Amino acid sequence: MTGLKIKKSLLEIANRVAPSTTLEEVYEQLSLLADIETSEEQEKQGKVFTHKEVEKKAKKWLK
Repeated sequence: MTGLKIKKSLLEIANRVAPSTTLEEVYEQLSLLADIETSEEQEKQGKVFTHKEVEKKAKKWLK
C-alpha cells in the first residue's frame, strides 16, 4: 500500500470510527483494506484460480 492509499484508507476508517472504537479495530480495518487491495491487484495480474481449479486442488488436498 502506498502512502497516499494508506492516507485515503485511514480517512475512510476515521469517518466510520465510533467513540468506543479501539485502536486494534482501526488496525483490523486497515489490514482488511490492504488485503482487499492486494487481492484486487492479484486479480488484475491473473494470479487467481477459477472455482473449478480450486475444487480440483481441494480434492487433492483432502485425500
